[in-house]
Amino acid sequence: MAKFLFIFIIFLAGLLYFPAQTLAASVFISTSGTARVGDTFEVLINADTDGEAVNSVNLSLDYDDNLISFAGYKSENTVIELWVDSPHEEDGVLYMGGIIPGGVSGLYDPSKNGLSPIPLARLLFVAKAEGNAKLSFVKTEILKHDGRGSQLVHDEKNGEIMIKSASPEGILGKGENIFDKNSPEPFSLIFLESSLFSETPSIIIFHAQDIDSGIKEYKMKINEGEWKEAKNPQPIPKSIFSREITVRAIDFYGNFQDAGLTVPGFVSIKLLLTIFALLIIAGVFGFKVVKHMV
Repeated sequence: MAKFLFIFIIFLAGLLYFPAQTLAASVFISTSGTARVGDTFEVLINADTDGEAVNSVNLSLDYDDNLISFAGYKSENTVIELWVDSPHEEDGVLYMGGIIPGGVSGLYDPSKNGLSPIPLARLLFVAKAEGNAKLSFVKTEILKHDGRGSQLVHDEKNGEIMIKSASPEGILGKGENIFDKNSPEPFSLIFLESSLFSETPSIIIFHAQDIDSGIKEYKMKINEGEWKEAKNPQPIPKSIFSREITVRAIDFYGNFQDAGLTVPGFVSIKLLLTIFALLIIAGVFGFKVVKHMV
């Protein structure tokens, strides 16, 4: 009995005196520390992969939506070149997922003569009310660039920012958009047509960028129809006649950029004119034949 009691005491002492081991890799949130009501500020999501190359991330983030509101994102100076699921808010939670072509293990930092953490996302928020706004991860998935889709085991480190009362300048300019007044960059549409009897629909592929606040949503209209929500890629139903497709990219401040494309139908104008000409020729020839017979 005394032997078992001794072993138990040693085990308990180990729990008390040896701290829990932390993982070398981590994903963490960085903020400026403070902001004022009415300010637009950045929140950075970084990853320290401990030298392991990674090629995709899938993140969800919870935040105090009574103190701050999501206002967009910036793509420059981050490693994610393709957002499969661009940062967006649903019921007070931010969701995002992206790909890093070729993988990356870190950014070289000359001052450290080594690798610095990877900047995954630059999120924009607007401070709404005073208080200590917390930002915490709900889910983080980071995949290694090993050809097998292995997950990187890592720690999560949440963040927070103190929201202070608005400055006099902020009160005077409250409600005015002084952050993003520029339209998204011009973009183009690519039409991939399916075969006539294929069950797979034709699709339009597009991707717009906005350097100030990111793309919030896409809308599409056919000819002079109503604007409807669009996703990339966007299926296009088959039609007898050609149609004008317009896709509108809208940023988080309501600025927009349009791109257009003519989608061919089963019957082109050229074919219709050819058929019409043949009918006229056939009619004239038939009239002459009937007249000759009479």
